[in-house]
Amino acid sequence: MRLFVALALPDDVQRHLDLATAALLGDEGRPGPHPLRWVPLEQRHITLAFYGEVPEGVVPELRGELARALAGFAPLRLQLRGAGVFSRRTLWIGVQQQRPDDAAPPGPGRGEPDGLVTLMSACEDVGEHFARVERRDRHRAHVTLARLSARRPEPDELAGRAHALSVYAGPPWTAGTADLVSSRPGAGRSGGPLYEVVDRFPLGGG
Repeated sequence: MRLFVALALPDDVQRHLDLATAALLGDEGRPGPHPLRWVPLEQRHITLAFYGEVPEGVVPELRGELARALAGFAPLRLQLRGAGVFSRRTLWIGVQQQRPDDAAPPGPGRGEPDGLVTLMSACEDVGEHFARVERRDRHRAHVTLARLSARRPEPDELAGRAHALSVYAGPPWTAGTADLVSSRPGAGRSGGPLYEVVDRFPLGGG
């Protein structure tokens, strides 16, 4: 199974983001095929860790280890904010953790500013026991919005759109669960991947 761990986006956060992209990144009335492939709403998420191929026989053990790891993290107060480009081909919206007014002292699950990064590292740690996890030296939580199509793009195709979204700030929300998701490449809409939630885990153990 091809697996990853993710935080889902609430419906109101999705709607707010859709309004922003429609207003700032419209079709512009250009002729011909669009140079970008927009990520369908049902595929948008915040990836915490990507495991890749995992043998089905170890999935139950993986689920148990992941549940125990996630139980050590309190729910996170998050907000979509800002935008950028990866490798000149991927347009993304940033994710920031908000520090609560009554924040507890720093520590895992206690509302520290880097709690989201700590959560991502913990999910990667779990995966290393079951799959070849490609660890990232620098975590940047994000939601992928669009990728360049095969057509040759204009040089500033993504840069201009990222600049337009750089001031974006969505409504804050509390992420209280994380999903273990399977990905089936080519099985989704228009030949894209099909994502299915394998299990859902409460942060803090519920």
